[in-house]
Amino acid sequence: MIDCDSRRYLGLKPATVAFADWRTRHDRFKQAVGDILRTHAMSGVEGVGMLLMGIPGLGKSSILASYIKHHLAERDDLESPGRSKEPIILVSVPAEPTLKTLIQEILLASSYEGSIKGTVGELKQKLNEFIQERGVELLIFDEFQHFLREQAKSNTRGVVNHIKLMMDKHKLAVVMAGTPAGYRSIAHYDELYQRFAQRQTRLTPFQIDSEENRQAFGSYLRACAGFLKRQGVELTPLAKKEMMVRVYVATKGIPRLIAGLIMMALESTEHETVITQKDLAEGFAKTAMNPDLGNFNPFCASYERVLERAAKAQKKAASEDLKNWDIH
Repeated sequence: MIDCDSRRYLGLKPATVAFADWRTRHDRFKQAVGDILRTHAMSGVEGVGMLLMGIPGLGKSSILASYIKHHLAERDDLESPGRSKEPIILVSVPAEPTLKTLIQEILLASSYEGSIKGTVGELKQKLNEFIQERGVELLIFDEFQHFLREQAKSNTRGVVNHIKLMMDKHKLAVVMAGTPAGYRSIAHYDELYQRFAQRQTRLTPFQIDSEENRQAFGSYLRACAGFLKRQGVELTPLAKKEMMVRVYVATKGIPRLIAGLIMMALESTEHETVITQKDLAEGFAKTAMNPDLGNFNPFCASYERVLERAAKAQKKAASEDLKNWDIH
């Protein structure tokens, strides 16, 4: 991993480095963190779960990292002379795991120091003992679509059953974060799905099709501009309607792409303290963040043409959203 000093050495501007490391706790971010908190609170009472879902680039991993960081910072009971607790284990699920490799991944993601070799039965015993000894309360599976996807049907049943058994045996809270493909798969396993039915958070890209959505998008863009201003950089007002539409067409309203656009503009500008629409156009031209646009640059084109593109993008987004959550 490249640290801040190394990135400066590689020639990135200090404001670019700072912006790359920054995350804004916008309303959707706060809602998701709150849902994780309420799920975690049920640990020890009942084995319940939460689904955190959305296409790539919407901040799922940042939400998980933020929750873990702040939760652990607020705990004062993690270390004692006789016991060290590990209330949360975050597992990044690899593609197509078997039940055996899934258990191994959980142990590897924890502070477990023993051998992860053995039969499935032996590994189950090791994991059960670790959960009890270290007071594990919350298991988080990031990229859960990897072991619940349709292409892994031969492995899915064993994985699903074991997660359900762990939740029941230890009264564990479980958060599964991933793409809509995971939702389509888990919805077909009713016994497990029921444990996740009460709390499901669906993250979606920012949209501009209603006043409420424009306000949410504008709030996010103002937060980006506010952070840059604290770094000494003035960003052309993106929250004004015309610029908001241009940003939406360029990035499809996806936070990761918006951040990428701003960083490219930061690196493209000849000025150290100002990012203009021209800088955004030049930054966008250096990327391939939206293949749907081809050579169309929404920061150079007339507003009328950008509005036409926005209408097409909204129609496509609505169609894809319906497809994402169709379980049939």
